[in-house]
Amino acid sequence: MLALSQSADNKRPLEGGHKRNYRSIDVAVVGAGAFGGWSALCLQERGLHVLSIDAYGPASPRASSGGETRSLRAGYGAKPFYTQWAARAMSHWQARSVELDRQVLFPNDRIEMSREWTPALIEQRRIFDRLKLPYHILNQAELQARYPQINVDDIAFGFLETSQTAAIIRAQDATVQVQELLRRKGGRSMIGRVMPGKANGRTLLTLAMNNDEEVQAGQFVFACGPWSPKTLPGAMATKVRVKRFEYHYWGLPTGDDRFAWPNQPAWHDHTTGGYGFGSLGRGIKYSPGGPPRDIDVDTSDRLPNPESLAKCRAYMAHRFPALKDAPVVGANVCQTEMTVSDDFIIDRHPDYDNVWIASGGGGHAFKFGPMIGDHVADLVTGKAVNPEMAALFAYASKSDID
Repeated sequence: MLALSQSADNKRPLEGGHKRNYRSIDVAVVGAGAFGGWSALCLQERGLHVLSIDAYGPASPRASSGGETRSLRAGYGAKPFYTQWAARAMSHWQARSVELDRQVLFPNDRIEMSREWTPALIEQRRIFDRLKLPYHILNQAELQARYPQINVDDIAFGFLETSQTAAIIRAQDATVQVQELLRRKGGRSMIGRVMPGKANGRTLLTLAMNNDEEVQAGQFVFACGPWSPKTLPGAMATKVRVKRFEYHYWGLPTGDDRFAWPNQPAWHDHTTGGYGFGSLGRGIKYSPGGPPRDIDVDTSDRLPNPESLAKCRAYMAHRFPALKDAPVVGANVCQTEMTVSDDFIIDRHPDYDNVWIASGGGGHAFKFGPMIGDHVADLVTGKAVNPEMAALFAYASKSDID
């Protein structure tokens, strides 16, 4: 049974601050990225009155969902649940692309290049076989013939995931359009920094905003991404660590379409841990992998690290010889919050009965956005959920960070 904001108390104007009207809000969703944006939309589609609140607005450069592009892939090593969920995500994105009235999904092959069959790759192949997902194993000669733009002299084979389960997503555009769709369906959105406000026992009553206003609602969803430890310090400061990753965009040779979508596959290089893809008009997008760095999501600069840039330049010269002298035409920093296990937290707040947490994106949540939204909506409205999902995403199952 939902604790909706329809009581006499909730119909009174807010006290103090500016008297904007938030009286009819059933669910307030904090955060408008992959977790929060889709949660707000799916809850609105369930017939609830939803307010979406984001500190900087959807697709901000400070947010994890702010980059131009993300990739969708089903290869998750020895994690069968995420493989199955990612395979299903493709159809959800295709349906939503029609509704968003623009192409945000671009199917694209993806290869995992390796020198050996690691335990994770062996198990991934078994999972693909069990789920009947298409893939191909290409030896070195077959890789070179199919993708002559890639130097595979030090690669033994590639695990090729087809465009049935792999794609590029226009992330920034999709994030903004989800908010537009929310508004078209009657939801509301605003920019503001909030913290949990007044409470009555295990019931949260309000959100306290940075301009001294309050927002009342019956239910609350905190989908704050890398702001989770700041917004919910008691619950989340020990559950996620916030890190930064870099992406560099490499300009392509004039008139050369080998590195552009759809000719250039997405790839993950098991020799270095780096990955990338042809980024829909921005050249080759590449992230070098390696240990992530700490970041303050509000105050840190988003400038490339010279050491990381030099590492990327050496890699590109080796793996893509035609790009040896290619210019860097752009760079992004992605900041994300990670649990110890890299599994999401999508569960009830440990201290409140009407508050839900959706966090722990780990840099791979975006591809699951439409499905995460449905799952959060199920939880908030009291609908039965898959027990495996509930256990995997449970707050109590997450170890504290070191």
